[in-house]
Amino acid sequence: MSLRLGIWAFACATIGLGCEEEPVLTPLPDPVPLEQSADGTIALPSGLVVRLHETRLEPKGVPTHSVNTVRLRYVAPNLGDIFSFEQIEGDFTHLCATFGLMTRAQSAPDAGQIIISIASQQTAFGESAPNVVQYFDAFSVQNDACIWEGL
Repeated sequence: MSLRLGIWAFACATIGLGCEEEPVLTPLPDPVPLEQSADGTIALPSGLVVRLHETRLEPKGVPTHSVNTVRLRYVAPNLGDIFSFEQIEGDFTHLCATFGLMTRAQSAPDAGQIIISIASQQTAFGESAPNVVQYFDAFSVQNDACIWEGL
């Protein structure tokens, strides 16, 4: 099960303006199982279809037990034309809880963060591509669950 920190609780926790001492974590629904089809595509709950472009273990070139971030980069050609971030926001949780945790377990079991990105076309990592729509979401991993890091 994934957890999402409520916006008010997150603000209280980070700013500390006389709020509850412990932030309240709201359980997210358990994600539906996602499967990769024979052609390598994954149909997400929103209806968006993605294909894995790249898996990056960071920092690069270190032993498996030293990897602290798993980054999964997906491509969806109709991203931005048909699907807005608000429409696919839940897909990030599903990708983290399925492919993200599986990749972590197989390749970097001590990694504490999973970052998921979906872009309208393949881009070189770290290079600016103003004509490409790109959405990102980050999760920390605690007790083999994805914990959403955003607001």
